[in-house]
Amino acid sequence: MTEYAPRRVAIADDSPEFLAAAASYVCDLPGFSLAGTARTTPQALALIETALPDVLLLDLGLEPKRGLDLLRRVKSLPRAPAVIALTLFHTPEAAAAVMRAGADALIGKDNFVAGLRQALAELFPPVLAA
Repeated sequence: MTEYAPRRVAIADDSPEFLAAAASYVCDLPGFSLAGTARTTPQALALIETALPDVLLLDLGLEPKRGLDLLRRVKSLPRAPAVIALTLFHTPEAAAAVMRAGADALIGKDNFVAGLRQALAELFPPVLAA
């Protein structure tokens, strides 16, 4: 059986409480590790450039309230991670805007645990042993 390196997850959110809870949850997910956290747009960009995560959990409300701009910028990078956008207001309009901007998934913060598990399973299907 081949062992695989855990997928690295970076989290960018300006809420210290949510950031701590999300980081703790990611650390407990089998097959994933925490690449780091950021509370501002510049910190998020630096984290992506240095930690090279496989996936970025991005709060669309990240200061200075330019989550979609940051999303587009991240997706234009040569080694862009998958991006799971996080929002408080999960509406069809928000989903359409986020997908047009290049997000790989959108989950509501009110459904974070189940939404994250589903999004990660779709982005990184488990490798079955031969």
